[in-house]
Formats: sequence, C-alpha cells, structure tokens
Amino acid sequence: MRSRIRQHYPDSFITSRNVPCIYIADFSERTQSVRGIEVHSNQPTFPVDTYNGMDCFIIQNPGRIEVDINVFNDNQFKDERGNDLRHCECCIFPSENHDESWVVMLEIKDCKPKNITEYKDDVIEQIISVTNIFRQKHIITDHKVYGVISMPRKKVSFNNTIFGMPPEYTRLKRQHKILFAAANYIEIKDNISIMCYE
Repeated sequence: MRSRIRQHYPDSFITSRNVPCIYIADFSERTQSVRGIEVHSNQPTFPVDTYNGMDCFIIQNPGRIEVDINVFNDNQFKDERGNDLRHCECCIFPSENHDESWVVMLEIKDCKPKNITEYKDDVIEQIISVTNIFRQKHIITDHKVYGVISMPRKKVSFNNTIFGMPPEYTRLKRQHKILFAAANYIEIKDNISIMCYE
C-alpha cells in the first residue's frame, strides 16, 4: 500500500513504527500552526509545559506489528481544477498488508470538548473524502476501512457527542463502507483486526 501511495503522492510523508505504543498528536492549535501532526514512539510533552504530556491519539501495539502512518499535507489532494480537497489528518495501515487488512483514516480534533458537535459533519466528510480518493486510485481495495475520530482532550466517553444514536453508525457503514468510531486509542490485534476504544 505504501508503494501505491508513493505512486500517486511521491512527496507524501510516510513513517513506519513497530513499537508497543505509538502517539499521534496535533500541535496545530496549541502552537499557532508552527507544528502540525506528529508521530512519536513516546508521549510528547505539551508545547509550553514540558512537564506534562501532550494529549494524543494512542495506538497500542502489543505484538509490535509494523505499521505505516501516512500524514497528509495540506495540499496533497486536489480536484480537477487544482483546488485543495478536504481531508483528514492521516491514514494508518499494517506495513505488510493485503485486501483483507485494516486501514484507519484518522481525524484528530484537538479542541475544547464542548466544541466537538460543531465539527461533526466536517470530520465525517473529511474521512469520506480521502477514503473515496484512495478507492478511486486503487490505493485501497477491499480493505476494512475504519473512520476514527479522536478528541484527545476529552477523557470520558464522547461517542454520543459525535454520532448521536447507533443508527447513524449503521447508515454511514452501509452508505460509505466505512466503520466509523469515536476513539482516543486503538489496539492492533493483527494485520486484519483492531479494536477501537473511547
């Protein structure tokens, strides 16, 4: 999958990790966009308070399966006229993968918990947009696609804040073939399964 991404987006940033825990943080809001999405093997510190850990999306990887993380840049996706297309932050997938492997399209909202409802439609649209682009370019085929929305500042359940009632999940899955989840961490079981946790 890495090679298919490189074929279409040769300058796209892709990093690999096979550590027990991977941290993905969005520093944009807290650094006035001096820093953006970053991938770490240890929890990074808060930009202005280096004694405290930064709120992150966490990938638990007890089997140390090698995963690739493709962090999208702001100008990576264009329409026919050259206009930027909306997109989520990154995609995550096992380095050794096949058509039955999982792919996570991740959107991080590092905002105050009370503001998440304002972003609901946007984050869903961003994940759908990139998934459709990757499918059209045959970067992903029959992969099991998870659309994960993370809100690291919220330390308690926020599923209902984003999706409302369970029928919304079912509708999105049926319509877009994406398993949406509101989660601040996932656990990699193997190359074909993950678990999402709030």
